[in-house]
Amino acid sequence: MRRRVVVASTAGIFVESLDWTMYGLLAPYFAGQIFPGQDPVAQVLGAYAVFAAGFVARPVGSFVMGRITDTRGRRTGLLVSVTLIAIGALIIAAAPTAAVAGPWAAVIVVAARVLQGIAMGGEVATAATYVVEVAPADRRHRYGAFAYSGDALGTLGGTIVLAVLLGVFGGDGVRDGAWRIAFLIAGLCGLLALWIRRGVPESEIFEQARAAGAEPAGPLLRRHAGRMVLAFMLTIGSTMGVYFGSVYLPEFAGHTGFYTEEQATSQHTVALICLLVAMIASGFLSDRFGPLRLIRLGFTAAAVLVVPLMLGLAAGVVPYLVAAPLFTVCVGLQLGVTPVAGARLFPVPVRAVGLGVPAGAAIALFGGTFLFVAEWLISQDGLRLVPVYAALGLTVSAVGSWLVRETLLYPVDTVAGTRAATPASEI
Repeated sequence: MRRRVVVASTAGIFVESLDWTMYGLLAPYFAGQIFPGQDPVAQVLGAYAVFAAGFVARPVGSFVMGRITDTRGRRTGLLVSVTLIAIGALIIAAAPTAAVAGPWAAVIVVAARVLQGIAMGGEVATAATYVVEVAPADRRHRYGAFAYSGDALGTLGGTIVLAVLLGVFGGDGVRDGAWRIAFLIAGLCGLLALWIRRGVPESEIFEQARAAGAEPAGPLLRRHAGRMVLAFMLTIGSTMGVYFGSVYLPEFAGHTGFYTEEQATSQHTVALICLLVAMIASGFLSDRFGPLRLIRLGFTAAAVLVVPLMLGLAAGVVPYLVAAPLFTVCVGLQLGVTPVAGARLFPVPVRAVGLGVPAGAAIALFGGTFLFVAEWLISQDGLRLVPVYAALGLTVSAVGSWLVRETLLYPVDTVAGTRAATPASEI
């Protein structure tokens, strides 16, 4: 049963990451078919704007999915989120081109991305909440790390799918329609994850809390507003680090002139494997030494190293196989344990929505827009400003990680504010 819990949590996060990554990677390839116009740069920016639009729906989805999870159950939240993600991917796979449907082609893709954004707004918080409440206390963070390794696995899977498509069809073939295969794969993986999640049990801690009753969510959330600010701060650097290090780096390297995007994509697999290893290792280390040390180390190291590593890459001094893995290791040290620790900032009745809303807002504002901002900076001859922008976000999270104290983390079964944890008003 414990293995099933880990697999079920991992499956949904894998599907979310796979779909989100493939959209980011494939945007330059399908932009010409979906978005009308003659300017290739404008078409790609349009595709990235839709990428960001999916994130705009995330804060709304975080609240809606969080309330479903906090009132209907953790298992219900897991099922609803992965179902909507799969439907969105299948819609994009079957979307008509602009030549057939005109502007409606872009409208259909936007609608699918908004649907996915609503679902994905609650996926991370729901999975984190479930793992926190179901995992054994002495293995909580390694369970969470394995579950959130689905993020790295999904990114790796998206990169492999693109590499295979490019190898089989070539760049022109992918642009001409082979990109649809990737979204079909994502949709089918979502249906498989749904089947896996149907077999998991409900959280006993949630059942006990629901039976005991709890005060209304509004006053409870207001008392935890300071903790929501901390969750927001922690997510800013995490999401920017993920989308820069996992998704955008091959394209960034392509703009330097020292690599083609295809060359960087093929080498990027090493960076993603390093990300995966760092995430899993951080889970085992957190169970031994506590999560805050790993979170602080990961954010601080990433904030300090991202600029010299990426400027060295842009100058041709630091090889891609050095810069990319070093950066993803730093990101991975916190990525595997931050959501689990973040869930413990809130009591059971508002755990999913308390974590989900600020995390969804941060992801929408800084993760969803990262590719667009990076591409715009580069179009304005600001290639070297991209890592500076990432460093600013990572610095915010590094500061937030030092503001979170051990006494702020609630016992897992806390129904509401107790003396076992520092009141939110003291933050």
